[in-house]
Amino acid sequence: MMGVEIRLADRLRDEERRQLFEWGEDLFGVGALKVRWRPKELHFVVESAGRALSHVGILRHTVAVGGRQVTVGGVGGVITVGEAQGSGYASLALERATAFMRDELDVEFGFLFCRDPLVPFYERHGWHLIAAPVTVEQGEDAPLVMPLNAMVLPFGGRRWPQGPVSLESLPW
Repeated sequence: MMGVEIRLADRLRDEERRQLFEWGEDLFGVGALKVRWRPKELHFVVESAGRALSHVGILRHTVAVGGRQVTVGGVGGVITVGEAQGSGYASLALERATAFMRDELDVEFGFLFCRDPLVPFYERHGWHLIAAPVTVEQGEDAPLVMPLNAMVLPFGGRRWPQGPVSLESLPW
């Protein structure tokens, strides 16, 4: 795509945050769940003509799966501004974030949460649903069994272990 740049940042500039996340209400469709979310550590921003159009946030974390510790690259905050949706920007950002997690973060799997309508998008990028329940922390409140789909992306031919998942963190 001509004139499109994908930039990696450790924080979003205020203007980028406004462009990406303040153009509508409940942009991720999960507001009614009242879930507390963890900030991402790194951000892939797709820009054109100086305007942020799409975003994928990532972080590195270790989760417990069936009693085993598994290192994951958590993906969240995947969004494209309304007028640019359907242009492939989220796919570009996700592919770049995936390559970074695989090659730079030294993680075993990618891991994300999503609503039902987004499952086919992630499946096209190689992600797989997991059936096990995923428990997430919620600060001072009781832990929560996540009501959203959990999906993983294996790196290096790995297979996701069997058993319940404990994020041992706020979800991302």
